[in-house]
Amino acid sequence: MEDKTVSLVNGRFNVGYMEAGSGPDLLFIHGAGGLMWDPFLEQLSQHHRVLAPKLPGTANSTGVEWLMDHHDVFYFYWDFLDAMDVDDVIVVGHSMGGWFAAEVAAMQPGRVSKLVLIAPVGLWNDDYPVADFFAMLPNELVPALFHDTEHPGAKMMTAPPPEDPDELRTATVERAKMMQTAARFLWPIPDKRLSERIHRVTSPTLIAWGASDGLVPPQYAEDFNRAIPNSEVAMFSASGHMPQVEEPEALLAKLGEFLSA
Repeated sequence: MEDKTVSLVNGRFNVGYMEAGSGPDLLFIHGAGGLMWDPFLEQLSQHHRVLAPKLPGTANSTGVEWLMDHHDVFYFYWDFLDAMDVDDVIVVGHSMGGWFAAEVAAMQPGRVSKLVLIAPVGLWNDDYPVADFFAMLPNELVPALFHDTEHPGAKMMTAPPPEDPDELRTATVERAKMMQTAARFLWPIPDKRLSERIHRVTSPTLIAWGASDGLVPPQYAEDFNRAIPNSEVAMFSASGHMPQVEEPEALLAKLGEFLSA
């Protein structure tokens, strides 16, 4: 994996991104927690050129002030793909990134060969509302995110803060930046009117969900399935909101089957 930067839109954005692998181009759009190069992305890069940009306002990507609303975000991802000289792309997105991925595919459907949505937000149903994770404390967020609250990722979220003042300051600032950027596009949580545009998605679509998702209820999988033509649902019984973390092998096996079809 290489950590790179690219300047977009006459210098408005200086974007950090991760790139690895070769093969068909695959855009990964991260969620509100930011981007980490994990075993899931590493395995995807074995058969694809994985491009994973960091949303402006997170990590080392700048220019969030030019993203006035979520529609600007969708254009941002196409500007990034144009800069990468990508015309035909597989798009994979998780959570907030799943919503962005669906919108990206709806914006230019002819350029998205396949779409993978992992526990996306973006739709709303009063019968099973999306949790307000902005108001959750870490001890409340962990059981909403994880099927197994003893998972190493869950333990990291409830670990004591760093004792070193500089490390604590850096961690606090980075978390604040991520939450502020996520809130810019997600707050308030309810409907972002994706339902009015999602019919434009024409690419074969895999909708992956953890059966124990306490953040975005798994009932939304069927809502997305009904809204997107040529879509299918894969439910992961031992996962919460992040099947790519809790059941990476099972998700990768399903992805391999879907992407090779």
